[in-house]
Amino acid sequence: MSEKCTECARLEREREEARTAGNHSRVTDCNVLIKRHPDHSEQLSPAGKRWT
Repeated sequence: MSEKCTECARLEREREEARTAGNHSRVTDCNVLIKRHPDHSEQLSPAGKRWT
């Protein structure tokens, strides 16, 4: 099992802090940034749809 990338780990911590503070907009922002992070194996198109 590989270690989580440091940027994703940072975003996950930030997301949890935002959730605790009730900042749902920032939670969503972090979710999007995690999903679009370039180090993930599944690449997304600029529109956010999965490339096949």
